[in-house]
Amino acid sequence: MLYRLEGRKINLDKMNVCSSFENGDIYNYKKYLIRLYKDNIPKEEDIRYLSKIKSLHIYLPIKLLYGNDKFMGFTLKSYKKYDIDKMINTPKDELLDSIYDLEEDIDNISQKKIILNGLNTNDAYYNEELYITNPDKFIIYDADDESLKDINNVELTGLLNKMIIHELNGENITKKNLSLFTELLNNKDIYTRSSDYLDVLLGNSSNIKEYVKKL
Repeated sequence: MLYRLEGRKINLDKMNVCSSFENGDIYNYKKYLIRLYKDNIPKEEDIRYLSKIKSLHIYLPIKLLYGNDKFMGFTLKSYKKYDIDKMINTPKDELLDSIYDLEEDIDNISQKKIILNGLNTNDAYYNEELYITNPDKFIIYDADDESLKDINNVELTGLLNKMIIHELNGENITKKNLSLFTELLNNKDIYTRSSDYLDVLLGNSSNIKEYVKKL
């Protein structure tokens, strides 16, 4: 099937599928990724709205894709392979600066009435940058809602926790210690900025790897 991208006709080869979902696939296409939907297609106006938002660290939909004159997906900037070991060894101050910059972008997007809700494996966290491959997880709302104000930082904190747990699993620590640490990280009472939370959590450790070795 031929698709239309900004007036140009393109063909998507199944050989170029790099990730699949229940309702579609992600293709490598030149310098882009293309998110193609099979069903449960999000509203075209929502994706168009997201595509007009500028962000330095959060990569949102860029161009809209059509098939048979019907909206079917969008392009996204291509990303490099995730390097969790690099993140774990990144100096604390450098990591905090990167997280702080990302938080600033999240705050800016939130002010535009968008909540980054449900960040999970459908999205990706690469080299301190956030790529949104599944905007179904966004909530686009028309009024300030106090009940949603903490979602962004809680979700981002969860991503940082995954890095720490990854390193914990790499060390031969006891299951009891891992269980206690996981319980701490999943504490629902933590509603602070991720950069502040990580700063306190790491203490005097120079990076996440050193912090884990002290546990």
